[in-house]
Amino acid sequence: MNDGTVLVTGVGGMIGAAVLQQLVADGIPVVAADRVRPSDLDLGKLSVPFFAHDLPDPSRWHEAIVRFGVRRVVHAGGISGPMLLSDNPSRVCEINLAGLSGLLEAARIHRLGRIVWFSSIVAYGNRRDLMPVNEDMPLRPDTVYGASKAAGEALIHAYHAEHGVDAVALRVASCYGAGRTTSCMIRTLIEDGLTGRVSRIHPADGRTRQHVFIDDVVGAVRGALDAPTLPQRAYNVGPGRAQSLSEIVEQVRKAVPAAEAVLDPEGTAWNTFGLGPLVIDAARRDLGFSPATSIADGAAATRDWVIGRGGS
Repeated sequence: MNDGTVLVTGVGGMIGAAVLQQLVADGIPVVAADRVRPSDLDLGKLSVPFFAHDLPDPSRWHEAIVRFGVRRVVHAGGISGPMLLSDNPSRVCEINLAGLSGLLEAARIHRLGRIVWFSSIVAYGNRRDLMPVNEDMPLRPDTVYGASKAAGEALIHAYHAEHGVDAVALRVASCYGAGRTTSCMIRTLIEDGLTGRVSRIHPADGRTRQHVFIDDVVGAVRGALDAPTLPQRAYNVGPGRAQSLSEIVEQVRKAVPAAEAVLDPEGTAWNTFGLGPLVIDAARRDLGFSPATSIADGAAATRDWVIGRGGS
């Protein structure tokens, strides 16, 4: 399914930028979109046109589709986590949910091909146990951000069922790697280790840590974008298991030997979830998803990015 131009939104963020660069490397014609042109992504060198789109603004979807001959979309734009705009929940809904509804309507009108959209592990909400979680588990978000993702998935299901729009949601766990600037425990361990600080980490009892490297997430996106058919509208994307803090620190130390963590009730509780590990069998089967990057290798790549941007 390599026909037509792919519109990639959110190219100023980690996932959008990584997807864009992979598609360019694979020879796929692409258009980059975000609210403003990202300063640290050389679109000229990539020979990629840029389209400014301040979500939701539904008219801009139609303009981009017609101007660039867009046939498929990877929609990585929007509010990327519950730590952002927590004091303005209506704006979170406006950007995430109204932005998606405008895209789905444009896809219906212009008869687009595959739409890949990013949901989140937090759409599940917190659970009473830490049993493995598959895609059939009901979504019960307890943040407005999570609710915007759960509601977006409902729209995707409805537009597919009623209008045949071919859209799919990826419920991504804690993605880390080069380009992540929002709260990230693995990046914090690396930054602290490079400067001789000890990272103070919340014990997070009764919660799980589920980190997946950006390259593996991009592999899931390629699978979701290219699969001839998809039997379901949502897929879990994560490491497929829970990771202990001791394991994470041990792996990060292979890239940054001075990395050290101590438990502190006042320490960072980022990237922990009150539910069990995401079951990724469906993504393996339908998307060819294989989370093969070790935390050590992912941490090494993240370390190089941190140092390159003056973080050492």
